[in-house]
Amino acid sequence: MKIRYLASSPPVTAPPEAPIREIAAIMADRRIGLVVLTRGDEIAGVVSERDIVRAAAQGLDLGLPAEAIATKRVVTIEADADVGEAIALLRRHNIRHLVVTEKGRLYGVLSIRDLIREEEALADAVGYAEVLAEHSSAAGD
Repeated sequence: MKIRYLASSPPVTAPPEAPIREIAAIMADRRIGLVVLTRGDEIAGVVSERDIVRAAAQGLDLGLPAEAIATKRVVTIEADADVGEAIALLRRHNIRHLVVTEKGRLYGVLSIRDLIREEEALADAVGYAEVLAEHSSAAGD
């Protein structure tokens, strides 16, 4: 399965100058774990829930610009990549989100939660198919 079908698109973005507190509020309001910082069409970094928690634990002024705590080396994946490649990247980098691009432009964000939801949907579909098969064979008896 291609990443484009699982990624949240468009991604939630904010300017790098946005205060950390504002990024935290966006995450809480939108119930997300990552905000992509952008300057025009350029990806300037990402801020995750972990970054916010670390900043608070260190006693940083939450009025500082988000770019002060952002991850600048963003791990990206193309929208047409396969899910297996995404899982490998998440494991290799020990992260919970990937920024998804399409031809080098920001497309969306893929989270572990997106992958879990898809796995649950597939398991439900398999279970439903098994129930239908059992019902069909019982009706044929």
